[in-house]
Amino acid sequence: MAQIESIASLIAITVNNATLIEQTTTDTMTHLRLKHYFYSVLSDKLDISYQQKVPMSVLMLDIDLFKHFNDEYGHACGDFVLQSVARIIMNGIRGNDMAARYGGEEFVVMLHNTPGAAAVQVAERIRKDIDNHEFVYEGNTMRVTISIGVSVVDFEKGFSSKQLVEFADKALYYSKRNGRNRVTLA
Repeated sequence: MAQIESIASLIAITVNNATLIEQTTTDTMTHLRLKHYFYSVLSDKLDISYQQKVPMSVLMLDIDLFKHFNDEYGHACGDFVLQSVARIIMNGIRGNDMAARYGGEEFVVMLHNTPGAAAVQVAERIRKDIDNHEFVYEGNTMRVTISIGVSVVDFEKGFSSKQLVEFADKALYYSKRNGRNRVTLA
């Protein structure tokens, strides 16, 4: 009986710890990972990528003209758009990839074992899914678009996780400056 109580106590601690980890690494609104956790995992996966010569890509995504939703329909509408976009992003990636809320209306995605051409295809599919999705909030149908930047691991130059995200971010802003609702490869 004492052993069973001991095991039950250990299981309860393990479950509690897992819950705490989930709470401290997950954005409560979108249910995506938080930026700090994303960088931690990206750094680890990047090391493996370099060691094993496995391609990896990063997507930086930003909802176009997001301020309009908050200003026109209120912040609850903005939250609805964020949550909906997050679901579409999650549905567009594999289980071994990771999506995170980077901040505000920006998201970042790590695509493990994914070279540049395939990453652009994933980004383009997510972009189209968002563009074609019918966003309806309190009877209002809204068009939502997203701009995306893509960066790819360069085995010869040895980018850090921070640099990989920065290159995706620069490509994202190229997409925004050149008409929005598009994908740009860094």
